[in-house]
Amino acid sequence: MHRRMFLRAATGLAALKPDSINRARAATSSVNDRKPEDVARDEDYWREIQQAFTVDCNIINLNNGGVCPSPKVVQDAMRRQLEFSNLAPAYTMWTVLEP
Repeated sequence: MHRRMFLRAATGLAALKPDSINRARAATSSVNDRKPEDVARDEDYWREIQQAFTVDCNIINLNNGGVCPSPKVVQDAMRRQLEFSNLAPAYTMWTVLEP
C-alpha cells in the first residue's frame, strides 16, 4: 500500500475527524495530481502529515514496520474511551461495553 492510499483510507474514518486528520486529508488531496517524486520532496506536505502524530522530535524511529506510533486521533479516541470506562467501571463494563 502506498502512503497516499493509506492516508485516504485512514482519513476516511467518519467518526474520527479532529483538526489533525482534516489537515492531513487536505494536504493529501492537494498532491493527488503530482508525481510521487515531487511529493516526496514537498516539506510543507510532510509537515502536515507529521502534525497528525505526537512523537518526540528528538528521536528518529526507523522501525515503523514493527513499532509505530499511533496518530493523535487514535490516541485521543483511546483516551476518551478510557475516561468513559473509568466513570463507573462496573456499570460501563457490564452494562454498556459487554453487550
